[in-house]
Amino acid sequence: MQEINLLVEQKNGTIGGNFEELKAALKAELEVYKNMVFTEETKPEARKAVANLRKLKKSMNDKKLEVKKTFMVPYTDFEAQVKELDKLIDEPINFISGQIEEFERKRVEERKKLISDIYAEIITEHDTVTEYLPLQRIYDSKWENSTTTKKAIKEGIMKHVEHVEKDLATIRSMESEFEDKGIAKYKTTLELSDALTTMNQYQKQKEDILRRQEEEAQKKAEEEVRRAAAEEKRKVEEEVRKAAEVEQKADPPVQEEPIVQETVKEEKFVEPKPVTNTVVYEIIADPFQIVQLESAMREYGIKFRRV
Repeated sequence: MQEINLLVEQKNGTIGGNFEELKAALKAELEVYKNMVFTEETKPEARKAVANLRKLKKSMNDKKLEVKKTFMVPYTDFEAQVKELDKLIDEPINFISGQIEEFERKRVEERKKLISDIYAEIITEHDTVTEYLPLQRIYDSKWENSTTTKKAIKEGIMKHVEHVEKDLATIRSMESEFEDKGIAKYKTTLELSDALTTMNQYQKQKEDILRRQEEEAQKKAEEEVRRAAAEEKRKVEEEVRKAAEVEQKADPPVQEEPIVQETVKEEKFVEPKPVTNTVVYEIIADPFQIVQLESAMREYGIKFRRV
């Protein structure tokens, strides 16, 4: 392409004015305001002074903008001309760039197919991880670069495959009844720690439920024992009460009869009394056994009393 240069003829513009003269006049004019003190009564004069000063400032800035607009006219015209030239150049740039982008698009498509083929080859030999590692989940856009080798792509995919296989083996080695929960969580995040945490949480929930059930069963059993004991106690007390009533009816208080001595003219004879012994026992038994013991003593005609 033939060298083309933009030639510009530029003359440095100058802007003149009575800057120094105006500066000196302003200093003298404004000097009076430096030590001016206003009071509540002279507040209107203060406001008027401020208004006059702002009016002066505005007039100078208006003049500045007017000069700038006039001074920029040559540049504005020059800028418009350059932009017109830019449009002429952009037309072939866009045309050529479009072709380059199309070449790149085709190259990327071919690269994506290569990546997909490599993935399919690897995943066929490691089909146990297919559901965990769809290609889009591990896809690395760097693989599309022309500088990335086929070997690098294989190593990148295998890194993910081996990682998942190792994690799944670890999960299954736990032999947890909640393995399915852990694997489901792992499929979502591909984080071994998440899977183990999930299984532990389910295991803890089960243990808590079993512990509560055991505590409830134990409370129920203890309550049943207390109820049975209370019922047994009631029955024994009832037996004791009944036995006491029977004893009172069967053994009325014994009144000693006076001994009458008979006078025999020919021979004095005294009938011998049966020999009895009084024995004291200390009995250790439950109420039911005591009732049985007293019943047996009554059958044998043994008199007894409770002390």
